[in-house]
Amino acid sequence: MADRHHQKKDRADAATVREAQEAPAGEKTLAFDQLGLSREVLDAVAEMGHTQPTPVQAQAIPLVLAGRDVLAAAQTGTGKTEAFLLPTLSRLGQAGAGEGPLMLVVTPTRELAQQIDDVARTICAHTGHRTVTLVGGVAYEPQYQALARGCDVLVATPGRLQDLLDSGHASLDHVDVLVLDEADRMLDMGFLPAVKKIVARTPSERQTLLFSATLDDDAIASTRSLVRDPAHVKIARKGTPAQTIEQFALGVSPDAKNAVLAEVLRREGAERVIVFTRGKHRADAICRKLRKAGFACAPIHGNRTQRQRENALRSFREGAVDVLVATDVLARGIDIPDVRYVVNFDVPGDAEDYIHRIGRTGRAGESGWALTFVTEDDYLELRDAEALMGKVVPDYPRAEGIDLGAEPLRLDPARDPREKLPGKKARKKMAEERAARREARRAAGEQAAESLGAQVKAARPKGTRSKGDAAAQPKAAKAKGTAPKAAKAARTPRKPRRRNAPRDEAMPYGPGGKPKRSAAKKLSRHPGDRGGRRG
Repeated sequence: MADRHHQKKDRADAATVREAQEAPAGEKTLAFDQLGLSREVLDAVAEMGHTQPTPVQAQAIPLVLAGRDVLAAAQTGTGKTEAFLLPTLSRLGQAGAGEGPLMLVVTPTRELAQQIDDVARTICAHTGHRTVTLVGGVAYEPQYQALARGCDVLVATPGRLQDLLDSGHASLDHVDVLVLDEADRMLDMGFLPAVKKIVARTPSERQTLLFSATLDDDAIASTRSLVRDPAHVKIARKGTPAQTIEQFALGVSPDAKNAVLAEVLRREGAERVIVFTRGKHRADAICRKLRKAGFACAPIHGNRTQRQRENALRSFREGAVDVLVATDVLARGIDIPDVRYVVNFDVPGDAEDYIHRIGRTGRAGESGWALTFVTEDDYLELRDAEALMGKVVPDYPRAEGIDLGAEPLRLDPARDPREKLPGKKARKKMAEERAARREARRAAGEQAAESLGAQVKAARPKGTRSKGDAAAQPKAAKAKGTAPKAAKAARTPRKPRRRNAPRDEAMPYGPGGKPKRSAAKKLSRHPGDRGGRRG
């Protein structure tokens, strides 16, 4: 192997690097050429059009260059990919033919792997390093061949990398730098066992860089064994919603969301509305239902081509489309003027994404408002957003008369945004308990149906032969007094609970599982005051 340690700084020097390098608030950030990056990497920075390092880059790059293990918490879109690629490629040796990788980046999804690969290739064009990406959903043979030729940087998803390690087509024996990107997402997606197996295949004398959107106690505990004396970089969450945006929340049953959305659009007007949801297929499905209900809408998400996305935005701006149904691809970096209001069909998994979503309205000093549907499953995500903002999102005041489904979530208006929320492990357990309750209700429903069938069969006139049951059943059902009271009750649809249900029916959901009982303040204004079209 070519002198791969030649450019590597002595790890003993890491002790001289202090976490105090983190710039205090208000201190001027150093320029890229003041951070110690190589000339080749600085040329790549110039090509990418970067003029000033982001906070995570300014804080992480000197630490990485010094050889420190790093635990970094930074939100998506803050430049964390460059934060680990720029310094590593400044000091990384180069593998010989058929050797490598020297740098391994593990990330949870194919999309993220491709994004990292794109940035890496731009930098490697200047440094002379070779990069290979391993993801699922594509043929194995080209990946075998790419690894056989050798590489300096390997970007991989856990599943595909594990497959190639098990088959003997990949080796991690010479990894100098290991990066775990989006570590919190990998934990959420259940990749921790696979990641630990991958890490075990790398040399113990490696540098480990762990980047995550958040670094809560659960995440740190799960990854503590992967790092040695790490430096911590934590970028404060950015901003708060504009004061011109009013926010409202509406507790609903999951199965009632589509009907509730249509009703809200009829009541508040459907012009210039953005609906945010999780998942590309979900966005398409919502669009189909809205079109059937008579609304002009278009989806916009990562599976749409660039032309389709541009056409949707243009149609929205010109008024040919009234409603955009989008994933978080639209939440950041796209300026759409005059958005009347935003609906969060699903609460986003990240609190900062909530800020970005509702920020599509109320721009340039104009007023706007946002409504968020909340179910039992994403209640805590709403609480995360409230904790970030330091305020409670009040109830939607025009819910009277809207069918919210059989079991809508009841929001306690007296909840405290400063209250400590359950961590990831506790949330996982709560989700499992919810699933168990749903399964119990499903099983009970099936049992009741079977019992009803048995009662109806027992009520048939004597002498009916089993092979004639299908023909005899309608006649038997018509016979006076043959339908038991239980059957009649079972056929009666359950009356949906309304928003004006008694407070003691509120969901006992929150830290400790107990609702607070203080009185709620009355709202004096409602979205309907904005003068939008009423349906």
